[in-house]
Amino acid sequence: MKTSIRRNGFTMIELLFVIVIMGVVGGFALDTVRQYYENIFRTHEYTKQVADADHILEQLSKYFETAINASIVNLDETNSNTCYGTPGTNNGDFTVAFVAVDNDSLRGINGQPGWSEDTLLQNNNILSAPDADYTAADTIITALYPTSDLNNSAVYDADSMNVNACTRFNWNGGGTEGYHRITGAPTATTLPLVAGNIATDGKQKYLMRTAYAFRVLDNGDFKMYSNFRPWLGETYTDTTTRQNLLGQNVAHFSIHYNAQDFQNNANINDRGMIWKLKICMTGIDANLSESVSASQQICRERSVHVRY
Repeated sequence: MKTSIRRNGFTMIELLFVIVIMGVVGGFALDTVRQYYENIFRTHEYTKQVADADHILEQLSKYFETAINASIVNLDETNSNTCYGTPGTNNGDFTVAFVAVDNDSLRGINGQPGWSEDTLLQNNNILSAPDADYTAADTIITALYPTSDLNNSAVYDADSMNVNACTRFNWNGGGTEGYHRITGAPTATTLPLVAGNIATDGKQKYLMRTAYAFRVLDNGDFKMYSNFRPWLGETYTDTTTRQNLLGQNVAHFSIHYNAQDFQNNANINDRGMIWKLKICMTGIDANLSESVSASQQICRERSVHVRY
């Protein structure tokens, strides 16, 4: 009679086989967990960058709403203060700049406007506006910009002799066309312009207090520059210019418009145009590190109505 043999364990080969299978299954599990947490991190970073970009665009829109369309230009790419003129299809990292209408003076003090767009041009280059108070405008400008006053401001209308934005607003320096310097002491209803100015009667005129410039720095800081006046030869790189940080981790900023809707014509007073603002934030590469590669940037756009 044969006796059966009972095995009480696994052979070495069977144990090795089980260990190999468990290692393979564990590897898949670990990779799945790693991918899961990577996706969570990427989603978090994407959501954060989108929120930051939208916040920056919200701030930008408020400034661009008061810009003068004809003054919007691309300035230098390398801090050289070179003016490239009205932005086109080139999406390079230029400094974007414009001159803004002084809405604070339009609002005035205690219900009395400090400035009126509807003015009369009298003899001897005197502007008058019976419904405005130029002394109030002077008070407002001095409060906002202590080193300036109404006498250092300028007036713009659509009668500029040169339609080139770089010359029109003196972005390149040395130009005298496209704006009308205020000189001498204003009264409540009269405002003297420089002798020989090119303003004419019957056109809406806008008070210009400051220019603005927006630039992405190499470290990703997105800065706004204000309180500089190109009509006085001042640039955004001057040491007295005010700087404000609008955002960080920005890789690119550009603006563009539909050229068919833009009439760069000195005889036409455009009352508004739609510009598209584009902000690109740094992205995340395959190693979960920050990347400024164009293919990995997180970009947002917003259309803004520039009114003047």
